[in-house]
Amino acid sequence: MYSYNNLEQKLCGKIQTNIIPSRLDIDLTNVCNQDCFYCNSAEFRRKALVSGRTEFYYKLFDNLSTWKEEMPNFTGAIHEIVFTGGGEPTVHKDFHKIVEYAIDKGFMCQIITNASKLQKLIDNLPIEKIKNIRWIGVDIDAGTEDTYEKIRKSLTKRSLFSKVFQTVKNATKKGYVCDIKSLLMEENTTEEELIALFEFVKNTNANKLHLRPLCDYEKQTTFDVTPEIQTLIKQLSVKYNIKYSLHLARSDPRTYNKCHQMFLYPIICANGEIVVCCEGRGQKKFVLGNWVKEDIRELWFSKKHWQIYNDIDVHQCPPCTPNKWNNEIQQRMEKIV
Repeated sequence: MYSYNNLEQKLCGKIQTNIIPSRLDIDLTNVCNQDCFYCNSAEFRRKALVSGRTEFYYKLFDNLSTWKEEMPNFTGAIHEIVFTGGGEPTVHKDFHKIVEYAIDKGFMCQIITNASKLQKLIDNLPIEKIKNIRWIGVDIDAGTEDTYEKIRKSLTKRSLFSKVFQTVKNATKKGYVCDIKSLLMEENTTEEELIALFEFVKNTNANKLHLRPLCDYEKQTTFDVTPEIQTLIKQLSVKYNIKYSLHLARSDPRTYNKCHQMFLYPIICANGEIVVCCEGRGQKKFVLGNWVKEDIRELWFSKKHWQIYNDIDVHQCPPCTPNKWNNEIQQRMEKIV
């Protein structure tokens, strides 16, 4: 998925130039209109229920777009901006404007959303710019309304399920690449529930179904996607002619002692914090600085950045998405050494 921009060479001390991160994850807001029982940002939201100011994001993209030109000691490039976050990004009043501004600055964008307010982007983004939205990942976790609400718990008078369904249909009809995403857990892995997920993809004309097991961060365990469940998913993919991906790499053994992902992409939080762990929102030990008050370009590969990288004991960390990338980078580093 990523070009590591010679990161392994830098970490092994073979090159002196610093590496521009491959991507940035942008939190526009910590506000959410759902209360998913598994959310790992719930505590962070309670402490910092904020939305970022639009002009601050504009300034950030201005700086990011000139990173290499203004700082010749850096190499590499930002491949994508991912709008995700501690809340639901489309809840931000200027969500669509901020995404378009990022596009105008030359960035490819991705959006991870519950799609409840995605219609604003569909209605306002000029059609010629849709190609710059590489991917929209729509989290639904269930293809039936009852199970959807058990898991995601809409904080609205009515369930968001039907609205999300129609919005995804509208997006795909207009040319957006939408993938449906679901964490796998006990509540949604019966045959009936898995059929409903595939039917949701088919009936919305979505591109693909992304699946991965639910992670219990307190117990540091992941849901067991049994061979029987995997077989059923494969059979349904054939039956409905729907592509799917099943990501199980979180559970792969760690071959690394340091989290190399900390130099791949930062998380730009709505409260101003720059966090170098994708699961670390609200944890001070992962905070690199403040992107509103400071220039992220001056903080990247700074003394503090190296200190966080060297101080964190990854063996105390829960299973995480970058586990695969960390293993791959570690293998490259061992070949260099």
